[in-house]
Amino acid sequence: MLQELGQQVAAAGWADWLALLTSVAYVVLAARGSNWCWGFAAISTAVWAYQSFVVYRLVSDGLLQVFYFVMAGVGLWRWQRGPAGEGLAVSSMSWREHGWVIGGSSVAGVLLGYLFSSTLVAAATYPDALTTAFSVSTTFLLINRRLENWLYWVLIDLAYVAIYLSTGAILFAAMMVINVGVAIMGYWRWRQEL
Repeated sequence: MLQELGQQVAAAGWADWLALLTSVAYVVLAARGSNWCWGFAAISTAVWAYQSFVVYRLVSDGLLQVFYFVMAGVGLWRWQRGPAGEGLAVSSMSWREHGWVIGGSSVAGVLLGYLFSSTLVAAATYPDALTTAFSVSTTFLLINRRLENWLYWVLIDLAYVAIYLSTGAILFAAMMVINVGVAIMGYWRWRQEL
């Protein structure tokens, strides 16, 4: 696998590198609570959407990137303004909210997987759909500066490592490993703000 990673690193085009580097910058800046993260999110998601749709045939992931692109603008607005016109503070979730996120994301993921498996030729249909549904929910948690978003990202990114490896997208899988580490850092940094 390391040899294959080395080959992909050598063969990666500018689009993969641009998506990779701007995505890592986004996650690191988000973990630090910087509004600059949203600009990097917009760039990485635009490029990544193209790669997901055209190169890797991950339909749910491609749609997720389009969603992320829109959410980059929403996130910037939310973090700058907050509910009272001032910056948004970090807050924690209740067990009930966790239940809604897990239940709603699971149902949405299964429905999305069923829809795509019966209408499209896509790779890793159900895992892709489930990680997409959880990613959408978790993006709302991030935008609203909910501490636990980082714990969800750890699990989601670990699942994406397996998905990307199964489709041969080793460079993106490596990036997800980096994102797991950054998500852990983000959790500890944001926890200090509570």
